[in-house]
Order: sequence, then structure tokens, then C-alpha cells
Amino acid sequence: MIHAIEPKLDSPEISIIIPAYNEEKGIVAVLDELCNDPSLRDSEIIVVDDGSSDETDQKVRLFPKVRLVRHQINKGYGAAISTGVKVSTGNYILWFDADGQHRVEDLVKVSETLISKDLDYCIGIRETGSYQDSNRKIGKLILKGTVRLVAGKPINDFNSGLRGFKREVIKRYLHLLPRRFGASTVTTLLMLERTYVGEEVPILVRQRIGKSSVRMIQDGFATLLLLLRFFLLFKPIKFFGGIGVVLILLGSGYGFFAALTRHRGFPVFAALVIILGLQAFFFGLLCDQVSSLRKERLD
Repeated sequence: MIHAIEPKLDSPEISIIIPAYNEEKGIVAVLDELCNDPSLRDSEIIVVDDGSSDETDQKVRLFPKVRLVRHQINKGYGAAISTGVKVSTGNYILWFDADGQHRVEDLVKVSETLISKDLDYCIGIRETGSYQDSNRKIGKLILKGTVRLVAGKPINDFNSGLRGFKREVIKRYLHLLPRRFGASTVTTLLMLERTYVGEEVPILVRQRIGKSSVRMIQDGFATLLLLLRFFLLFKPIKFFGGIGVVLILLGSGYGFFAALTRHRGFPVFAALVIILGLQAFFFGLLCDQVSSLRKERLD
């Protein structure tokens, strides 16, 4: 069940969505900065309290301008984002963290770029000098390489939490967002895959206030599975077709080599590998047809 306090603004230009889970230590400073910035005076600010067990919701209620939406239980970052988008009324949707890492001036920069250039999306890219958790560097390198493989091109900052979208664009893909972590990564890949028009702007990220709820091993592994699912949804022919071609080439190479050197005919094992490769290739073609039907729903 979701409990919400009704918004104070009518048809704002932008809606700022802030997912919050046990962020009582940082949420006051974040909202104080947002509410006192003159350039955001007419913006809709939505905090989605994702089943916090601390006093996050009580801190948010100190700001009458801010709309509070509450999950009865912790559903995850992606679920909180989806809820925020569904209840928002702005023409442009911006994501902002509740832990104090993001600067308001960077949010303004993203929103101004998004609106002035009439973009579909705009992503804040963490530049040199931004705070980085040293314990996550190895994991991020693995994920970065995987994302590059899935996207087919290098991506500067695939999981930055400061980003903005046109309302009609992001609402179209809410059903594809994971419930927990990975929403930033998925939307980055979606914008590239669906060839939307967007830009990247440099931002600085500060050290967070309070303790992170990210579980490095569990959430990292879940993100890898998420990337595999994305790859299978949008590029199944490359995945299964690539496996099929490799198996066919290996089976053929081994089979002909053994037949020519041993003079005992074509090996049964090589034939089985080739058949397996053909099955994988045609399975990829079948999945590609299913993928095309699903993508039609997004157009």
C-alpha cells in the first residue's frame, strides 16, 4: 500500500524524484538546499520513502512544499523511482539522491540542458574530483566492462543517479525498471538502444551522508543478471547467434582436422557440436522475432 501527501503545485515544468530509505541523517540538508534554490521555486519535489525504519518520513514532513509518498515495506530503489514517476505531474522528470551526494547546482544544470535543448534525456556524468568509494572500484570496473559489451560502445557513467527525462519517454519504460538497484543502468542502455536524443553534462559528487544500503556482492551480481536480461531482450540474435557461430566453427574445425589427420571420417563429437551450434543460432532467430514483437509495444 502507498500513502501519499497531495502535491502543492499545479502542472509544474519539472518533477524532482528523491528515493529515500533510512536517510534521516541527510534528507533535511538535501531538501533544505532544493527548497531554497530560487531556480527550483516552481518545481515539484517528491520524496518516496521506501519503507524506512527510521524517521525519514518525519524529517520530510518538515517541508510543506515537498510531496511525501510512502511504501509500507522496502521495495527497492527502482520501485521507488517508478512510484515517483507515476505520481508526478511535471513535464520533465529528474532523479536526485537523498544522501547528500548530489549538488543542487548540478541538478539545475541537468534540467536546464534538458529543457532548453528539448532533449529526451540528460545524464549527469561524474567528473574527476568526485568522491568514489574505494571498496567498490573493482566491482564498478567489472560492471563497466559488461555494460560496454552489452551497449556495444564505451559509456562514460552508466549508473549515475542524477539524470532527467521527458515524462512521456520515461513512463514508457517503467515496467522494465528493476525493483532494486540497476534502474540507472537500465535507463542508460534503453536510451541508447532506442536511439533517443540526449546529452551528458559533467557533475561533481560529494561523499554521502549516512550509511549506504547497497550490498556489493548481492547487488553487483543482480546487476550482472539484469544486464544479461537486457541483452537477451533487445539483442538475442547477437547472444545466441554468436554462441551458435562459435560452436559451428569449432565443431567444423575440429571435425575436418580429425578427419584429415586420423583418416577415420568425420567425428561424431564434432557433428554434435555443429548441431548444437545450429540449434543455438536458430533459437536466436526465434528469440529475435519475439523480441521484435515486444519492442513494438514500446514504439
